[in-house]
Amino acid sequence: MEALTIDERIRLRAYEFWQQDGCMEGCADEYWRLARESVEEELRQEKGAAAPTAPQG
Repeated sequence: MEALTIDERIRLRAYEFWQQDGCMEGCADEYWRLARESVEEELRQEKGAAAPTAPQG
């Protein structure tokens, strides 16, 4: 399966937030902001988990 782009991940997350909130109209900017923050946090965690740790000695 092909990996999603960051924009696709944000779009899907915003849609999920919109659905969870009862499909309220007029709040697209807020859902997009929340989704972007959520995806950016996931990316930071993924990057941190993938980074090799330096040996302590």
